[in-house]
Amino acid sequence: MPESKRYDIIIAGAGLSGLSLAWHLVKKNYTGQILLIDNSFAPNNHKTWCFWGKKDHPFADIAHRTWKNSLFSALDFSSELSLKEHIYFCVKESDYKETILRTLQKAPNIDLLEESILDFSSNSSKAALITKDSNIYLADYIFQSIFMPSHYDPSARKYPLIQHFLGIEIKTDEKVFDKKTFTLMDVDSDFNDGFAFMYVLPFKKNRALVEYTIFSANPLKKKQYKKKIRSYLKEKYGLTEENYSIKRQEYGEIPMDDRPHTPLYSSRIMNLGTVGGFTKPSTGYTFSRVHKYSKKCAQALVKGVVPPIPTASSYRFRYYDLLLLRVLATNVPDSRKIFRYLFKNSPVDRIFKFLSEETNFLEDLMVLASCYYPPFLRALTVHPPLITQFDKDYLAQSKHKELKEDNFEDLEQRPYSSDKDSSQDAELESDEIVQKDRLNETVS
Repeated sequence: MPESKRYDIIIAGAGLSGLSLAWHLVKKNYTGQILLIDNSFAPNNHKTWCFWGKKDHPFADIAHRTWKNSLFSALDFSSELSLKEHIYFCVKESDYKETILRTLQKAPNIDLLEESILDFSSNSSKAALITKDSNIYLADYIFQSIFMPSHYDPSARKYPLIQHFLGIEIKTDEKVFDKKTFTLMDVDSDFNDGFAFMYVLPFKKNRALVEYTIFSANPLKKKQYKKKIRSYLKEKYGLTEENYSIKRQEYGEIPMDDRPHTPLYSSRIMNLGTVGGFTKPSTGYTFSRVHKYSKKCAQALVKGVVPPIPTASSYRFRYYDLLLLRVLATNVPDSRKIFRYLFKNSPVDRIFKFLSEETNFLEDLMVLASCYYPPFLRALTVHPPLITQFDKDYLAQSKHKELKEDNFEDLEQRPYSSDKDSSQDAELESDEIVQKDRLNETVS
């Protein structure tokens, strides 16, 4: 039987959040032994991450493009909005991964390992990871963005919305884009099965990412997004399919729901990224929230103290998100009015500060007062302030299940990765049971 290898920290998953934590640990001069593991480290260019921040943002240097001017349009209101305090950044996935991996490869205390992860387990003193190659790795802590915890209950969500989108990056024959101004939101008033809008990031005068985004419970067929984009390009820019070529395509589904906060997979195993609830429910923005936690976590580990458990947003911001989610889920016309009034009556910097959850209560009131308020008043009757609970009963049940996990009574019950090839399930089942028995024995 192969021996288990020991690390101080294991980071499972080399996506946005896993790479972020590893990068911050290196930058803070953490000296413990780190294992970063994923089935592949190949930098893809399948997505872009956009966020607002200040000019000294740690990833400002690798931004593909930045903007200070934006366009917003909804119903009868259309305006160019100028950012005073913020910059809007766009970072390509390939640039992000390549930059961080170059830094990690130079660090003597980090091992990069390409293996597929089967499962995790832990007790009060250590955590363990087992791969599909039957290798076991131990650590003081595991940070993972691979699996939802076994005690996560999707039915606990009140409004299971998804932000789903398809974007195409195009190169045009003529110079038709204003590369200094991006379209934050051009609301589609003709689509009634969800709140929908166009989002345009001009990289050059003849190159841009054009994305059709919807907040609804169910994604569309790919051809439906593309049809909307083709119509938009013709209407706004006079472009037909003969006037541009498609360089790449990206598609995504981001949970936009009030999912219960799930910071722990089990003791000594912490959840990162969307799995850990880092995605803001009402916007889908994740990048800055991930890096904020990574920095805080790295600082604690460098000091030799227990890493902080990822915390949910404060009650008031979770409450605001819940009210908006209700409107988005139940009344599309009112959703359009809310955004129309919000961007007409509030400076865009204040809106960004509010969405970053950095406003004080007085600033909150200023933002909320600028919105179209009737739908929020109706939502208040369904979710009264101070009475609406977040996660209280759910976390009590979760704690009970975590204790069972720590005693390794239900390890065989844990779900595997959602991308496992179902055709191989029967063939691998007996193998996986043996591997899980080894995992239990090792941790125990």
